[in-house]
Amino acid sequence: MIYLLFIMMPVVIGGYFTFRFFLLKYALREADKELKDIQKDFTQNQILHLPAPDGDLEKLMNSFNGTLEEIRRHRWEYEKREKEFQKQIENISHDLRTPLTVILGYLKFMKSPGKNMDITQEQAEVLEIIERKAESMEKLVTQFYTFSRINAQDYELKIQEIDVCRILRETLIDNYQILETAHLKLDTDLPEHPIWVKGDDGALERIFSNLFQNVGRYANSFLRIRLKESEEETLIFFVNDTEKLSETDIPYLFDRFYMKDVSRNQGGTGLGLTVAKCLAEAMNGALDVESIDERKECDEIAEDKNIMICFTLKLKNVLLDMNCNMEESICD
Repeated sequence: MIYLLFIMMPVVIGGYFTFRFFLLKYALREADKELKDIQKDFTQNQILHLPAPDGDLEKLMNSFNGTLEEIRRHRWEYEKREKEFQKQIENISHDLRTPLTVILGYLKFMKSPGKNMDITQEQAEVLEIIERKAESMEKLVTQFYTFSRINAQDYELKIQEIDVCRILRETLIDNYQILETAHLKLDTDLPEHPIWVKGDDGALERIFSNLFQNVGRYANSFLRIRLKESEEETLIFFVNDTEKLSETDIPYLFDRFYMKDVSRNQGGTGLGLTVAKCLAEAMNGALDVESIDERKECDEIAEDKNIMICFTLKLKNVLLDMNCNMEESICD
């Protein structure tokens, strides 16, 4: 009996440690799965669980859970400070808009005909410079105010069914002088029929206006606008050549306050494209930019001259049944 016990003892001990080894491996695999799920969304109050009892492993799990809790606490404090900071910026931007509006009003009053004001040619030139700088400042403050409201989640959009072609045509007319001043050849290919997308009129108009202003500053000789429909989304392409931007600039065009020197000289704010991208995402859409050589969708409108860039605005289409409620003839 004792002899048999001596023989079986190593087998039992080996079996026990083998079982513990595979049990620990299983526990680590499960912990790894939970940790990857937590990494996808730190906002959820998830913790790591121990699927198998083990004193040392339990201490490790407790350390991990403590670290996760600390990360969540710092994240919450950061988000709170960021919202407060954005709110303060929004208030400051709002306060700056009022005196700027008054200044511009007085300047326009002084320049208006029939006021019989004794202003010399030199003074008139000074007033012109002041007005131009004040308008640039007003534009910067307005862009900054909009951007702050979006980041502070204080910018309410009224998402509804809108005709994107109508908004684009109207915005093009409003900004045509920008393209004309830049001596750009305009080439558009837009359908005559309405294209219904989910969006906000004001936000969409602001996106198009900012894109036109960007083209006015950087485009070299032309702007081409194309529209492509699919079952779920509508793509709008803004394509232009440029000598003022390089391939290295493209990844940074949506960064806050990123500007080439030429844009600073023309009164740019460095926030136009950032605001446009934020508004597109707020409408569950997207705004991207790439080199024309990397865009198969734009191959048919590419030319072998200068550096060419393509801005692509993606908007969600209105479902067919929504279109039926608005206009039954669309579904016929």
